[in-house]
Amino acid sequence: MVGADVAAAAGGGMMKWLLILSGAALIAVAGYGIYGPEVDTTPKILDVCVTHSDSINHYHPWIFIKINGEIVNIPEGTGVTEECMYPIHTHSPDGKLHIEIPSSNPLKITVEDFFTVWGSEFNENQILDYSADENHEIIMTVYPTKEDYVNGTNGVVSTDYEKHVFTSVDADGDGIADGDDTVVLIEYKEK
Repeated sequence: MVGADVAAAAGGGMMKWLLILSGAALIAVAGYGIYGPEVDTTPKILDVCVTHSDSINHYHPWIFIKINGEIVNIPEGTGVTEECMYPIHTHSPDGKLHIEIPSSNPLKITVEDFFTVWGSEFNENQILDYSADENHEIIMTVYPTKEDYVNGTNGVVSTDYEKHVFTSVDADGDGIADGDDTVVLIEYKEK
């Protein structure tokens, strides 16, 4: 009987250690998942090509750039190459952006995405080849519609800069993205 009791106690001790080690391993895996390095799984704008035949959400915000009061024309065909039409692109030099988000790959399109496909610089300290300094500043104003921009009404200064999202959400249910017809004005000017 004594031998059976020793064997049972040894087996119980082994089970106790297996449970403790399994619990520690589970905590380590969960901790790594929560506090470990982040993996960016968002689609990259240069990795996605669209066609007009895709099932897409298509809308048209505007972007205008003023350097010391002078409008900078954005090139026609920005974001369109022989190999790819990116989800944000232009067809004309008037600042009208075409955003075409495939239903199969929903993206949050940002101002930074546009500058990426254009191959140009923009952030709170730089627009194209112009940098903010002690005498110059970069201000970004967002207008809800092009009419507001033309009239100089309802513009809101934004500190989102390159992270501003051209929203594809249709909160009012009218079938049109809320970001359609919005205007982003980026100005480099004297303080």
